[in-house]
Amino acid sequence: MTNERLREILINVLNEMRDKALNMKIKGVAVASVMNRDESTDWIGEMKVVETPFNFAEGWNLIAIAWSKCGESIATKADSGNPDHRNLLGELGFTGGTYEEHDGYKMAFAFSGASSEDDYKVAKFGLERLKLELSEAE
Repeated sequence: MTNERLREILINVLNEMRDKALNMKIKGVAVASVMNRDESTDWIGEMKVVETPFNFAEGWNLIAIAWSKCGESIATKADSGNPDHRNLLGELGFTGGTYEEHDGYKMAFAFSGASSEDDYKVAKFGLERLKLELSEAE
């Protein structure tokens, strides 16, 4: 699959994540990254703001947190927020990011803006939707 087609699919999945978050009555930022088959360094990353990118009342930059969760998931090849993982500089240790390898694709998703549990639900939903989309596209 071309990287252009993979990016299109990723954007569609992020739109579905936005809809899932809105149905859950939460807002924040959804991020997603995927590495195409046979790639070794080129991650494709996209972001979708769900009503607001910041929580000024509590002092949260939801964009920075979401990408940190995604980056931690990529680095550890596991869900973010694992208490056994010693955070690297730039990682915040928040739960709500998820990682999986599927049919040669490497995928990391995250959401930030709600409770850790709800963030994780939206991220996991996106990952599962991408797996389904990739299976159908082939």
